[in-house]
Amino acid sequence: MQATHPDIPDRALLGLLGEILRPIFTDRDTSALRLKMLRPGFAWQKIIILAQDQGVLLPLIDALGARSLAPPIPRTRIPDGHVSVRLANVHAAHLAFRQRQLRQMEELLSILAQAGVTPLLLKGVRYLAAPLGGWSAARTMGDFDLLVPPDQALGAHEAIARAGYRQTRHVERPYLSPHHLPPLEHPDHPMPVELHVEALTAAAGATLSTNRIWQVAVKHETRPVLLLPPPWHALHGMLHHQVQDRGHHLRKLCIKGLWEWSMLARSFSGENWKLLDEEVRETGAREILDSWSCLASHLFSLDAPWLANVSAAARAHAALTLDGAMKPYWMRRVAQIGDEVRTAFARETLAARYGLAPTDISLIHVGRYMAELGQRHHGGMLRRLTGSGGSP
Repeated sequence: MQATHPDIPDRALLGLLGEILRPIFTDRDTSALRLKMLRPGFAWQKIIILAQDQGVLLPLIDALGARSLAPPIPRTRIPDGHVSVRLANVHAAHLAFRQRQLRQMEELLSILAQAGVTPLLLKGVRYLAAPLGGWSAARTMGDFDLLVPPDQALGAHEAIARAGYRQTRHVERPYLSPHHLPPLEHPDHPMPVELHVEALTAAAGATLSTNRIWQVAVKHETRPVLLLPPPWHALHGMLHHQVQDRGHHLRKLCIKGLWEWSMLARSFSGENWKLLDEEVRETGAREILDSWSCLASHLFSLDAPWLANVSAAARAHAALTLDGAMKPYWMRRVAQIGDEVRTAFARETLAARYGLAPTDISLIHVGRYMAELGQRHHGGMLRRLTGSGGSP
């Protein structure tokens, strides 16, 4: 089960975080923001905790540095507890960790190249191979997502295993996901590796197919990998959050995903926006993109060209998403659990899991999956239900 973000204390603090993370700003904007941060009642601890809870602490640190908003460190001494010192230490540790990630990625690509496999890098690992600006280094990730052709997937998986990678702990056995092969991890490297045969799950793939992903991919200039051009990378990320993770259906506010979208979209040309507009119209994802665009505009003042023509339904959806983000944790958690249980036991989901037609699914398969869940998670079911111990 996915984690549920902790509570957001109030809208004013959320608005301030959005102002700091704005992708496009003027000197006047920054001066006005600095005055807000000097007012009585502003607390660094609150904004830092909010950013950390929502998965954007590193983007916050990056933005504070880029806009010279962090408080100056006293010259007489350098106290370890000073907020700027603490944030600088977090940033330095992140960059050191990122170097470990980079070394692992280079080794992994070499292993795959020797096996004759050229992967397409998805999500966060894309920025390791081909950064799209200094901000890219602030985009954290939980694993490496690599898309490989289905007929090469098993060979690639075996090649990585021969290099010392092993199936991650607590993963279901046998692994029945039609989306990607069993995740692998290495004792000497920090990141789990997922080899995908589909760029998105079936529901999200209906709006952006894996075949389409392969068609638009481009070669890296020097590395043996394929990449999605920025507009396609942004669209894939949006559909991952909003369709695959059911963010649109549940009206979940994904600040990290919206920040990444905004940083990418700030450089889009008119042709890029036209491409996205045409793609979502063809696949029926218009309202999803419109609501997402409204949220990016509200939080980060990023205006898509089509905002003036957004439907009333999409605007209402975005407003309800913002309202829902302010609800207590337990209410949001219960809604998410209910949705995940319904989705997990839906005929279509079980059919994909067991390689059957939806009409062939019966209570026998429901019971089988319940038994598998109990065996897989043992005493960890309560932790998964409450969302404790996970990371967004």
